[in-house]
Amino acid sequence: MNLNSSRFGEIEINDDSIITFPGGLPGLEEFERYAIIRCEPTEPIQWLQSVDDMDLALPVINPFIIHPGYEVEVEDSELEFIKSTNEEDLIVLNVMVLPDKLSDMTVNLLAPILINIKDMIGTQVMMDHKSFSIAYPAFEALAKFYEEESKEADDAGSVEKGQ
Repeated sequence: MNLNSSRFGEIEINDDSIITFPGGLPGLEEFERYAIIRCEPTEPIQWLQSVDDMDLALPVINPFIIHPGYEVEVEDSELEFIKSTNEEDLIVLNVMVLPDKLSDMTVNLLAPILINIKDMIGTQVMMDHKSFSIAYPAFEALAKFYEEESKEADDAGSVEKGQ
């Protein structure tokens, strides 16, 4: 399937990679089909691109990059909703807010998106977790991630002295 996204231009999406969110996402109930778009310049930030609205692309991230101690606590019924209780079939993403001043970027740690990658069904759940925030600061953790990635890239192919 070809999409003409306002953010990414012409992109090709494999029909098997479309994720269905029965009932949509909170506040976006009318849009139920999405694809995850990897955009190299924004990695590890990815994009949840609506297949039904070419102007709708939400920045999402693996929350463990931002908060290594992050824990997802959801009811069994929420996992049954996406037809999986097997952790190996699930990916967790969280929506980000990317303002003009990027040092003010945040991630919503209270409402993770759970995706059953085996059946390509997703849902966004609201956790009742007092220590996580709906607007958790993400800039410093992301800067640290980029720094570590840069070090790994610099170390790749380097030879230690004496070899």
